[in-house]
Amino acid sequence: MSKAPRIPILRATLVITITVYGILGYALSSQPPAVLPTPVSRALAVVPLLIALINTSALGCLLAGWRAIRRGNVGTHRRLMLAAAALISLFLVLYVTRVVLAGVKAFAGPPAVRLYVYRPVLTVHIVLSIVSVAPVVHNLLIGLTYKTSEIARTSHSRVGRFAVTLWSISLTLVA
Repeated sequence: MSKAPRIPILRATLVITITVYGILGYALSSQPPAVLPTPVSRALAVVPLLIALINTSALGCLLAGWRAIRRGNVGTHRRLMLAAAALISLFLVLYVTRVVLAGVKAFAGPPAVRLYVYRPVLTVHIVLSIVSVAPVVHNLLIGLTYKTSEIARTSHSRVGRFAVTLWSISLTLVA
């Protein structure tokens, strides 16, 4: 019988997930300032490129971490999954900062592409991003609070397969 984790995983997952959703909802519902100082505007112009690089790196870490665990390399898996989580956290900070300060930019392409390609892809990305938060948080908490020898007796691998699938598809759509 394994020792109980230090924190109740499901309760902590719920609290963290709701907190993240609340912070994001609050931040993204605000109106950006009418005028920004020039240095801030210039810095914000680089953020989309940084976001693309971060998302691509996160996807690489995620897939390499999945591959590592399939090969039985727990240490590499752990480092890569933590790196992927850190990168996604950095993405969220940059994305929310950009939206809060500069607002959302309208799609500049042809209306047909916007309607039939951009919006469906963006919708799938957003839905998968939202749905993947809870399983990702759940697995991070298990990975961080259980001993490596005890993780196999948890839902970590089952939830992980689900989370990595959702997360990978979401990142692929925007990377």
